[in-house]
Amino acid sequence: MTAERIIQILIEEKKYDRQQTERLVTKIDALGDEIKEALIKWIESGELSELEYHGYTVERILKEKPTMTVLGAFLSLDWISKDPEKALKAMKQIIFPKK
Repeated sequence: MTAERIIQILIEEKKYDRQQTERLVTKIDALGDEIKEALIKWIESGELSELEYHGYTVERILKEKPTMTVLGAFLSLDWISKDPEKALKAMKQIIFPKK
């Protein structure tokens, strides 16, 4: 499934914002294979993957940041998988700050 098709489904079926989602085409296209497959599975079935990188799953990211979209959680997980040091630092300081 192409990034363009993923975006089309997110907009038409999942009711994502068109402008925000269309800006993410290159990031969706650059997703790692496992994460892209998990995203497609969620699009097709609604099931969230059990993929875990450094203790994070899509479900955990959504639980810790309930305002984040599922797509945002997949993109965050991909970042963790590719650049864990920088991603985990940002997640702890910016995305999931302690109150």
